[in-house]
Amino acid sequence: MKPTLLLVEAPGPHRELLYLAFQSQGWRVLLAVGLEALTLALREAPPVHLVLMPAGVLTALGGQAGVLREALAEAGAALWVEAPVAEREALGRLGVPVAGFVSPTHSLGARLEAVRQGLPAAGVDIEPSRPLKVLVAEDDPVFRKLLQLSLAPFHFEVMAAEDGAGALELARRRSPDIVVADVLMPRLDGFRLCLALRQDARLARVPVILTHATAPDELDLRMAANVGANGFVRRSQGNDEVVALLLREAHAGGPLPAPVPGELSTEPHLYGMVRQLERRVGLLEQAERDARDSEERYRLVVSGSYDGVWDWDVRGQSLYWSPRLLEMLGLKPEDFAGTLDAFLARVHPEDRGEVASALTQHLEQGTLYDVSFRLRHADGAYRSCVSRGRALRDAHGRPQRMAGIIGDVTEQLRLYRETREAVRVRDEFLAVAAHELRTPLAALRLRVQGTAAALKHSRQVEPERLERALVAADRQVQRLADLVEGLLDVSQLQSHAPRLNLVDVDLTQVVRDVMGRTEEAATRAGCRLVLREAMPMVGRWDALRLGQVVTHLLVNAVKFGPGKPVELEVQGDADTALLRVRDHGIGIAPDRVEGLFRRFERAVPTRNYGGLGLGLYRLHRIVEAHGGQVAVTSTQGQGATFSVHLPRAGPPALRA
Repeated sequence: MKPTLLLVEAPGPHRELLYLAFQSQGWRVLLAVGLEALTLALREAPPVHLVLMPAGVLTALGGQAGVLREALAEAGAALWVEAPVAEREALGRLGVPVAGFVSPTHSLGARLEAVRQGLPAAGVDIEPSRPLKVLVAEDDPVFRKLLQLSLAPFHFEVMAAEDGAGALELARRRSPDIVVADVLMPRLDGFRLCLALRQDARLARVPVILTHATAPDELDLRMAANVGANGFVRRSQGNDEVVALLLREAHAGGPLPAPVPGELSTEPHLYGMVRQLERRVGLLEQAERDARDSEERYRLVVSGSYDGVWDWDVRGQSLYWSPRLLEMLGLKPEDFAGTLDAFLARVHPEDRGEVASALTQHLEQGTLYDVSFRLRHADGAYRSCVSRGRALRDAHGRPQRMAGIIGDVTEQLRLYRETREAVRVRDEFLAVAAHELRTPLAALRLRVQGTAAALKHSRQVEPERLERALVAADRQVQRLADLVEGLLDVSQLQSHAPRLNLVDVDLTQVVRDVMGRTEEAATRAGCRLVLREAMPMVGRWDALRLGQVVTHLLVNAVKFGPGKPVELEVQGDADTALLRVRDHGIGIAPDRVEGLFRRFERAVPTRNYGGLGLGLYRLHRIVEAHGGQVAVTSTQGQGATFSVHLPRAGPPALRA
């Protein structure tokens, strides 16, 4: 006994296709719309084995779900529902026993196979008594296989031919029930195959469906009508459109009226074929032009990119490096072997394992390939690089090739480290500056508060005590003024060179004047100032700025060499004057000498020595503005010697 199916669905193309698909198996198919027709069919029709309905029909029942449940139980029929996965749980709560589900996204063949699995295993014959014989004529093996897979669930007898001539020979031997043929095939195309079948008395009534990879245009449809084809449809990867047309034509029981011999003249047919070929050739030429344009754009991108481009043939194991990538590493094309091993050999040994692992994981698992590593330059040094890439895979997911970029970020990393160090130095300076400003402010406040309290509570304050308080307060005010002046001066020096008021100045006299002003502070620190060699040395300089240079050198020498002598020398010749200041203090660590004259740079820890770390920067900028140079030599633990060289004729730019 053949199975009986009941389709509960409103009339439309979808119901028609399901009806044709089930009917092609020789099954009995009943149609119903609405609950009343459904229950009537279950009670009065021959035994129904399976009911198929959309989810919308089931949810629309509402309170009448019990009627359907009773009708299904009386008939002993299984209920299958066409519903997406997201709706199935909600349908289960309606109280209607659902035996199975069919996904709306499934192909026509997949739906048929699902219903076949839902039919009872015993008591019915689910195989067609005489399977439909389908002849597939297709020269593309991929589309031929896809169409055969689409027809497999129908259990048709499928015959395949690789060209039109082979299909015609097979049709004459096996007499197919329907033919599906591609219009472009070697030896005999689909149009001519259809014409040959129509002119064969035994095969003239066999339905013929023509297919092609592109949608048919007006010329295609006219040609198909001229040769007596039943339809022309675009084939796709799912092939549902081809299968649907095949079922309709097989159910119709015959082709369109066959052309009368002689009615289709050879000349119009050949003309149409020439037009068809011209159109195909035009499409090929356009595709070739597009490919050339795409290749040219690729070359422009590669040549104009700041990053290096690589392309790895995974199967052939060849690796291409763009000229920019070779240039980035100082290589010539002949210096790179063009293999993955040659690339990995240039990766730093510490990074090689990570790079190889990232490549393997991307090829095998599809994880993102985005790595940082070091590449060896031709000069032996390593460049910091980042690389990104992606694999191109075949239809089975196997990687065929992989391409990407390599960017040199060495300079960016250097700038990043310098910026981070500058931020650190700035933050340290701000902390020191706050401390330096807070210290004299606190001392000044204590002096003022103490004096105010004495004046308030005492009838008379000794003049000496008041004078000492005012002198101490003035000293703190002067210290604050010096700090603020230094900060403002550095701010100006950062944007432009100091403005100089050039006059004839005796460097030796400037040194003596500064020594006189700092002698008291030096005595408090236990330092003796010694001018070892001093000859008159007159030059075109700014006296005020020159005094700032000498003052800072002396203050530094006293600060870092307390209890020990500080020696000064003034020498020179007709062109250059030399000022040398030597202390015997703690000295400077070798690794701190190079950056000593940079802004905020400090040669000693802030917790042990005060100061803003701006003095030597100001000194360097002033000497530089005069066209001179400043240098330092030091032995840690034995002191430091600062040497200032100044052109006696003044700055070269101003001389010109």
